[in-house]
Amino acid sequence: MNTISDIAKRAGVSISTVSRVMNHPRNVSKETRERVLKIVKELEYLPRPWAKYLAISKTKFVAGFVIADRIRKSLTHKSSFYHHVYSGIKRVARQSEVDVRIQRLEEDKIDDTDGYLLIGADFDKKRVEKYRSTGKPVVLVDHYIPGMNIDAVVSDGYGGAFMAVTILIEEGFKKIVHIHNPLDAYSFKERLDGYIAAMKEHHLLPRAYEFNDISDNMSSVADLMLRSYGMPDAVFASNDFAIVRAVQEFHKRGIDIPEDVSVIGFDDSEETEEMDIASVRVFKDEMGAFAMRRLITLMMGQDLHPAKISLFTQPIIRGSIKNSRR
Repeated sequence: MNTISDIAKRAGVSISTVSRVMNHPRNVSKETRERVLKIVKELEYLPRPWAKYLAISKTKFVAGFVIADRIRKSLTHKSSFYHHVYSGIKRVARQSEVDVRIQRLEEDKIDDTDGYLLIGADFDKKRVEKYRSTGKPVVLVDHYIPGMNIDAVVSDGYGGAFMAVTILIEEGFKKIVHIHNPLDAYSFKERLDGYIAAMKEHHLLPRAYEFNDISDNMSSVADLMLRSYGMPDAVFASNDFAIVRAVQEFHKRGIDIPEDVSVIGFDDSEETEEMDIASVRVFKDEMGAFAMRRLITLMMGQDLHPAKISLFTQPIIRGSIKNSRR
């Protein structure tokens, strides 16, 4: 019995393209559509509903999990952000009988899979277009490029930051500093924008400092902040690594948390939980699961209009906020 894989191979297209011809022919060029349908007729292929097809046929979708080396190394650490994202991806892939192949961003060659999950902020427009040029589905995970009509699954950084800063303001703090990571990452830009919006809504002056987690310049950031701005009431950081480093630098200078400065991070890592540091929870496992489900839908040739999925975040209040009533 011929399968959809046989048709794709004969036509020189992906499985998802064959599926689009069957389900959404208007979304495929006339030339490709005619070539696929000709082979369908030659092979006397009888399409089944996809759910039944996936259950019966031997064919499996293969999804490429494309990731930079700097992130790939963290996948084995159960407490890392992307370990949880990958767990969500693998869970849905296992349930749907989809194989997942880890691919290195640094490799020039693009592995031949049925679709791609591009993980994190290392993908600029040029790199994304390289994967889109294969004609196969692409989903950005924990990243988005404004102006591109592309599928993406992100966390609500703007809303999470706005809520976190509003909580600090409602506790009576006015001098609230934001320490952010480099703004080439969409998520960090969104969190900065949410911080600024909350400050302006309450007629407070925003003050932000950039922290580079690669060079780890937090000591210089702390010195600059204290010298140019003085002691803040509170610090909101764009991720948990930054807030943990800030707390360490404050302690070196004899600054007590939360008596002297209240702090809140973003991501809700195990480390902030252990250190009793407030944070904004990102639902990382769910992010991976949503991304995998979206890619499967696209590989099946369904719901092809690009969608940006933003998952709500949740402030988690702990002992690092002075006199918190929450």
